[in-house]
Amino acid sequence: MNWKKGLGIVAAIAVLAFIIYSIAESNTKDETLKVQTAKVSQETVEERLNTTGLIESTQTQSVFGQGMVQEVTVNVGDAVQEGDILISYSDGTSQTAEFNGTVTAVNARDNQVDLSSQSGDPAISLANLADLQVVVELSKSDAPLIKEGQVALLTSGEDVFNGTVSQIHPIATIVTSQTGTPAATLKSIISFDTPPENLFVGFDIDVDIITNTAENVLVIPIESLMYDEDNKPYVYVVENGQAFATKIETGIQSTTHVEVKNGLTLDQTIVLSPDDTIQNGTKVTID
Repeated sequence: MNWKKGLGIVAAIAVLAFIIYSIAESNTKDETLKVQTAKVSQETVEERLNTTGLIESTQTQSVFGQGMVQEVTVNVGDAVQEGDILISYSDGTSQTAEFNGTVTAVNARDNQVDLSSQSGDPAISLANLADLQVVVELSKSDAPLIKEGQVALLTSGEDVFNGTVSQIHPIATIVTSQTGTPAATLKSIISFDTPPENLFVGFDIDVDIITNTAENVLVIPIESLMYDEDNKPYVYVVENGQAFATKIETGIQSTTHVEVKNGLTLDQTIVLSPDDTIQNGTKVTID
């Protein structure tokens, strides 16, 4: 073998080795996934029931009468004091306000017969608009979660008001949904901790009732949580550049975080939103 031929063989081997190395290196890089991660943290987590309630007055009065009306002494929007005459009849009788409030409806007229008792529509309606509450209709599944004294957050637009569950009715009532299907609901009353402003009776309001709280516990973002074929929770923990499936025991959860009772320690790194490309032991780099 002459020296030129030998040199060509060496060069060919070098090229082949370089190609093999490049392919191996490429495959290694392909097997390494970029992932987003978060740390196991220690926080207070709150479990909430999200629903909608109706703003009502704590005091209302509906005046029903009969006979010829002599005089209606109020108009819609009038402020009245307890004991003020609202309507008088030609037989000498009259109806008075039972509390300080505002007239919200007038359906009777002077010198006309009051037919409110027959029609079912009050001759005069009165409400205490300075003292409001929120009425929530609880479903069969939600009712066991709610107890008197629980804290509630009431949101209208950008305004948030603090409230407390003050009353839960003892029996459910049947209501008809918009689709015409009857369903049983349990009425609950939420009181405002301080009198609210810029709220109107009859409007709905968003309600968050805090049903459970765990203080200073280990938590993880809810998007890191996975479930196996037995519906057991687990996460992927990143250690030494690899993702390892780790079973955990969970507690209560908020809309963003889950309490971890067992399986993780503070400041461990976990994968966010893992997909099917990640398996136990997959090599990862943090994005």
